[in-house]
Amino acid sequence: MLDIMELYSKPASYKFSIEELSFIKKHLKEKRHKYRIRYAFYNKKSFKGKQIAFIIDSNYNGRKSGVENNWEYFSEREISNIEFQEIVENFGTNKRRFEVWYYKNIEALIEDDKKYNIDTPVEFIKECKKRNYSGNYQTLMNFEEYEAAL
Repeated sequence: MLDIMELYSKPASYKFSIEELSFIKKHLKEKRHKYRIRYAFYNKKSFKGKQIAFIIDSNYNGRKSGVENNWEYFSEREISNIEFQEIVENFGTNKRRFEVWYYKNIEALIEDDKKYNIDTPVEFIKECKKRNYSGNYQTLMNFEEYEAAL
């Protein structure tokens, strides 16, 4: 008999079997509505680097956390099937409510969202560009120009 707490305690290097993954997915499925993807801006003015935040909030309906004061939420969406599958496969490795990735420019976040077949919210893209979080990110490699320069 499988025990969800025993699976949660496995080391990060442990690879779950198909049976264990199915059990975890079944257990998390009823809690899937609590996961929320949030697009935000980091509020700390003293931090001069990455200001765009991509956040997976695993307790969306819960009590507001003090750490949320660090972000200005701008857009949010439900978790995608691919993101949910990654949470299942990495069950127990994240012991925190929030998983956060920071970006210096919106183009890098757009490229990462495309890997998951997600369209980054248009209003968030516009706000990033308005706040000058754009550019300096190469999204295309032109080999013809590179070879011509040699």
